[in-house]
Amino acid sequence: MSKNEFEEILIKSMLLLRAKLIFFLCIFSPVVFLLQGCGVGQNPIEKIQRELQDQKEYTIILNDMREEGNFFPSYYHQYRIDIGDQKIQRPFIEVDESLYKKNEPYLGMALSGKTADGVVTNTPFPNGYQYVGNPQYGTWRENDRGGSMWEFYGKYMLMSQVMNWAGFGLQRNHYNDYSSFRGRGQPYYGPNRQYGTAGTVTQKQKPDFFKRKMAKKSRSQNRFQNKVGQRMGRSKNTFRNRGFSFGK
Repeated sequence: MSKNEFEEILIKSMLLLRAKLIFFLCIFSPVVFLLQGCGVGQNPIEKIQRELQDQKEYTIILNDMREEGNFFPSYYHQYRIDIGDQKIQRPFIEVDESLYKKNEPYLGMALSGKTADGVVTNTPFPNGYQYVGNPQYGTWRENDRGGSMWEFYGKYMLMSQVMNWAGFGLQRNHYNDYSSFRGRGQPYYGPNRQYGTAGTVTQKQKPDFFKRKMAKKSRSQNRFQNKVGQRMGRSKNTFRNRGFSFGK
């Protein structure tokens, strides 16, 4: 058998496998749709907002997320709720795929927040920015270059460390950028895009998430390679049983 004939048979085999997969999806997709309709499709962020509507201020943070399964993956979010000094980390809950994909870039960021003036925002932002400008938490101080930076009071100094502000504060021009993004309803990832799933700060703060992501990618690649190897082996055995030989 020539190389071209072998490649033609291999392509036909792959097309047959693809047809079987499409048939499988057509049979089971309605079942998946029904399962999604049993509560998974509800928006948990809106539910938490209703729970917290009597609070003067709060922040809903995407603390972690994960994806499980292959053919029919399940998606999970873990939220942290900050109410003043109180921080509440909730267990993982299953969420709809569309909500998971929508918020996939915002790991570690606030998905929603209510400030002391009663304004609620659903535009993602780096956690901590909502306290800037509030005299309860800190003050603007002039620096030696003629600009000003936000400095948290001692009680809240840990916040600047969490935000990787080197223990000092946030430059006013960066905060003005954040305010502009917020006014336009656009997510803000920091002056150097260091926050969110692709940010350098997040990669340092959320190592478990990235370990899981790399492990899942590695498993997926191994499964693909094993399937290709098994199919190639079956194809060669089929050719031998039929009396074919491979020409050089």
